[in-house]
Amino acid sequence: MPEEHARRTLDIQSAVNESPNLGRSVAGARLQHKFLVTALWVIPAAMLSVSFILLAIQYLTYPVKPAWGYIHSNLHAAYHALVAFEFDNDSWQPMIAARHWLATHSRQDVYQALFFGKGIKFQYPATSLLFIEWLPTDTETSIRMLNLANLLSFVGVVVGMVLVTLGLVDRLQCARLRFDRQSRLLLAAVAAMGTLCFYPLLRALELGQIQVVLDAFFVFACYSYIRGHLSVAGILIGLSTLIKPQMGLFLVWGLLRRDWRFVAGLLVPVALGLVASAALYGPGWPFAYLKVLSFIGSHGESFFPNQSVNGLLNRLLQSSNNLEWEPAKFAPHDPIVSGATGLTSAVLVLIGLFDWRRPLGHGSILSLMFAGICFSMASPVAWEHHYGVLLPAFAYCLVSLIARELALGTLLWKGRIALAVTFLVAANSFAMANFLANTPLNVLQSYLLFAALGVLGLSSVLDRAPTD
Repeated sequence: MPEEHARRTLDIQSAVNESPNLGRSVAGARLQHKFLVTALWVIPAAMLSVSFILLAIQYLTYPVKPAWGYIHSNLHAAYHALVAFEFDNDSWQPMIAARHWLATHSRQDVYQALFFGKGIKFQYPATSLLFIEWLPTDTETSIRMLNLANLLSFVGVVVGMVLVTLGLVDRLQCARLRFDRQSRLLLAAVAAMGTLCFYPLLRALELGQIQVVLDAFFVFACYSYIRGHLSVAGILIGLSTLIKPQMGLFLVWGLLRRDWRFVAGLLVPVALGLVASAALYGPGWPFAYLKVLSFIGSHGESFFPNQSVNGLLNRLLQSSNNLEWEPAKFAPHDPIVSGATGLTSAVLVLIGLFDWRRPLGHGSILSLMFAGICFSMASPVAWEHHYGVLLPAFAYCLVSLIARELALGTLLWKGRIALAVTFLVAANSFAMANFLANTPLNVLQSYLLFAALGVLGLSSVLDRAPTD
């Protein structure tokens, strides 16, 4: 132990000698500890404060106002999902319905029958059904098992976010920046707390949404990429593509960067999934699914949890009621909304693919995180529970901010404030914005969309920190 302590002291002293600014930052390590301790209690405090404000609104307005659209809070989601273990079947019901229908209508057009025929919003590719083929035929048992898998995936996301955060710290060691043991423990605690209190993730768990599994895939893909396990990262993204087709854009992303191991890893599950789905559900399903995607792209959703440009424009034009969920309906087609959605989606995809701040050949972990956010935002329907993809980028911003402060030997208050505000907006439900639903100020209902744009901007600025 004395020898280890002497070695660590020598390493720190060597770093101090190499950079006077770094020396001052090491001397001010207590300020970083205070910053992390503050974050550790501010995150749950903000969650509780916003939730209690919404409860007060509920008490003052119910039953005059539509209850759910106004009052659903982070605390509601956390209680139902993590305390009462009460889960919905938002993903499971249409997936199980599609599986049952195909069992009696082998290799026929499930989308024409359910999506267009019965108004059941089965919006996933048929490859997604491969994930539930192992389940029993009993619907209630299947839903219970899927929700248990979701709960385990939620735990996996929490663990994965701790690993991602500490992995980013290890990556910074190359820049001679030293995070002591206490800083690492505090960072791990902040990562776990931030994940546990993150509303998009909690909401996905409460809804019974397969998005929790997708979040776990993405978080561990980021961790694998940090550790240099590019093929594993590709496999995880490939598995995501079988459920969420826009993640297939990572194939182009990998090809542009010549990340051949990543590309090979991605192609393996995608190829196997396509072959298996063709054998089980018929080779024609991708063409039928394209009709579904085209329909969704030309309509979209006005319901306020749709945190996309499409949702913002549909609400701004007040094309339909945005406070109540209509399970069998979409927003009416509007050429202005459809055109603007297509244009902004193309821009976001191009930004995610090329990420002009970093050379294409550079294996930057931020490029992976950046692309994941852009591809999710580009969808015409990006529900609030889809934004769990922001979590790794928040970890990157936090670690990069601390690294930048250590290197410069000063506290970057603007960066701290920007990070805090962006995270608190993204991590909480501000359902009080729904009081503006029928006014031009209903753009504020898209607060999560704006927070995601803020994460993209903040991460780009902090990427200039001495991390590589």
